[in-house]
Amino acid sequence: MTEQWLIQDIKKLLQHRNRVVLLDPTGQCSFALPILQQNHINTIQTDNNITEQWQQEKEELMLRHEAETTFKEKPLVFYVTRPQDKLSFLFDYCFTHGCLDLSHPQDWLKKKIFTHTGLQVQLDNPMLLTAAKLGIGKDIAWWKKIVQDLEEVINLDDELLPFVHNPDAYLNTRDADIKRLFEEKLHELLSQQYISKPPKTLADEVVKRMLDGLVNNEISETLLALYYKWADSATYRPSLETYIRNYKLNGTANPWNVHPDHCFEKLDLLALKQIAENIRDKSFVSDKLQKLEKRIFSSRSQLFVPAWWHDVVVLFHADTNPLSVCNSLNAFIEYYTGTFSKVDRAIRNLYEVFLNDGFIIRPLQEYYEGLNHLLLQTWFGFYSEYKSDQQSYLPKLFSTAKPKTAVIVGDGVRYEIADFVANELQKHSKVEKQIMMADMPSETEHNMSALYVGNKKVVSLHKDREASLTRTTGKAIVYMPLEQLNYGIEADYLVLTYKDIDSAGEKLQQAAIKLFSEFEAVLVDKIAMLLNIGYQEVYLVTDHGFVLTGLLDEADKIEPNATGKKEVHERFIRTVDKQANSEWLAFEEAYAEYKYVYAAKNHRPFKSKGVYGFSHGGFTPQEIIIPKFKFSKIKSQTSQLDVFISNKQELTDTPSELFVIRLDAPKAPKDLFSGIRKVQIKLYAGNKEYQGSDIFSIESNSIVDKEFSFSGNTQVQAVLLDAITQEQLDTAIIKKSNLRDLGGL
Repeated sequence: MTEQWLIQDIKKLLQHRNRVVLLDPTGQCSFALPILQQNHINTIQTDNNITEQWQQEKEELMLRHEAETTFKEKPLVFYVTRPQDKLSFLFDYCFTHGCLDLSHPQDWLKKKIFTHTGLQVQLDNPMLLTAAKLGIGKDIAWWKKIVQDLEEVINLDDELLPFVHNPDAYLNTRDADIKRLFEEKLHELLSQQYISKPPKTLADEVVKRMLDGLVNNEISETLLALYYKWADSATYRPSLETYIRNYKLNGTANPWNVHPDHCFEKLDLLALKQIAENIRDKSFVSDKLQKLEKRIFSSRSQLFVPAWWHDVVVLFHADTNPLSVCNSLNAFIEYYTGTFSKVDRAIRNLYEVFLNDGFIIRPLQEYYEGLNHLLLQTWFGFYSEYKSDQQSYLPKLFSTAKPKTAVIVGDGVRYEIADFVANELQKHSKVEKQIMMADMPSETEHNMSALYVGNKKVVSLHKDREASLTRTTGKAIVYMPLEQLNYGIEADYLVLTYKDIDSAGEKLQQAAIKLFSEFEAVLVDKIAMLLNIGYQEVYLVTDHGFVLTGLLDEADKIEPNATGKKEVHERFIRTVDKQANSEWLAFEEAYAEYKYVYAAKNHRPFKSKGVYGFSHGGFTPQEIIIPKFKFSKIKSQTSQLDVFISNKQELTDTPSELFVIRLDAPKAPKDLFSGIRKVQIKLYAGNKEYQGSDIFSIESNSIVDKEFSFSGNTQVQAVLLDAITQEQLDTAIIKKSNLRDLGGL
């Protein structure tokens, strides 16, 4: 309010003669100068370093000359730092024009406060003047609290954060009285006697007290409020992260005694190690996890809570009791997809973080394998009910599919991955989750053949599988790798292969785990793109899932003790002769000279050549129960402005290197929000984007022209997109004419 009161008085005086003398002989109101500048009020001032009378008179004469020349027709304030009775050439301005006398600024302030609040001011003069400076930008409610002593003049809750973020910049721009008062407040907060210190030193002490308080769980409300505000601020957070990196954590810090919203991952790791070390002590683990829940599920500082804590909770809270009442394969599948697949995801995420830390991951893996053992025993009990529905899936789908159907065929997309992708997309799309039972052995050549060809035929080359699908369906199916999908695609039927997951697993083994989040992001992005460019139904299927074997010793592997001729793989064995092993499951599956496929009643691999990081081919729910998801677009409830390319016919025969795409928005808005739309044009040559427009707005009943070039191409495709949703609104083919550009002749 201080600045408002000042400007109100100045403007009231300027209304008369365009000149105001602002008297501040004590120099206590210099804070008025930036206020005048911010309000674009011209100001000239005296120099308080001039003490000789003749020099003062000369200065005032020059100021008067400047006022009557440079600012002749403009409002002007003279900021004068000497008493009125000492003035010479500016003296008469005080009477013939206007004068705001701040020789006693406290009196001026008291009158303003009383006028606006009806309250008498009890603050002493120095504190009142300090309050005036701090009152800049504050409202009348703040002044009422100050006058009634309901709030301190300097509120650390408001001022601490900008100070610790940049202490030098904060204090060095403050007036001396404000700086001193603020420093005294900080020393009081630190329980120290006042000593003049550099701003950075003082800030370091405040932050150390805050961080120490978090470690010891003894932190004041002021410093805790500072911490929460700091952590929540995108602007200030980088400085907090720097302080945390530089903080030396006491080696005796107890992870169970810290404040639940602390910011030290080292303490989180120490807590997890203790849980891992005592993993067989159920009461210990239960007690510690219960203590950690306040931290893990806190809404205040999720930034500093490692994501892996949520995976630890999922792992240890996994409930296998429902397995005892699974009386059918369908009941088991419902349990696996709804519950245990999340445990599979949790252990995979933990492998990603701790695979190289055996002290942590081995006990967690052991605990998971105990849960998985119970799962597998129930699963293997339904072996006789198992029946794959993977054979001829794509021929059946496309035989009845309508135009604008796309299918993503992943390689090694297990259920938990697809479930995550679906959860990301269901905010803006309709998702139908079903499952498919993979064929045995669940490996790429066999299962891709099942998807594309069927009839138990195994086709080695992928291009031959695609050719078979086209012949069988009679549909003009376009095939491409998922990564090459772009907004220029217009096929009615589309099959996109995504081999990254399985390929990375085979090449990188366990190291590929760190790439899974990227693979999932690609799936989310491409499915959303397909829906945006007009595909009505998008399916996500896969050939098989996979088992993560984790840390594996040679002794953990299964001896492939099969009689007769055999072909040993990680998760299955092909044999010519029938085997008699109660620990193996048999599948009659002819391949070359082999007649049978055997999988162990286990998730571990057979002893075979190669590294055991990713394992597939076996009979586990992680490999066999695979996603069959369908995505479709949810129709918007809000009407949108219709925008389209209106000169398509002209664009099919363009005589020059340059061409213009004309957009038309002819329809009047149906509601308040449909009268304008932000759009973007992208140009493709083949399947590659080579040029694009900026994002621009088009209004109802308007036409917009955008010029582009062929850039050496003879035919390109233009795609018009909604800039917000990325929905494809229209497309056009632009062809360069064979006629030579005659330059207007």
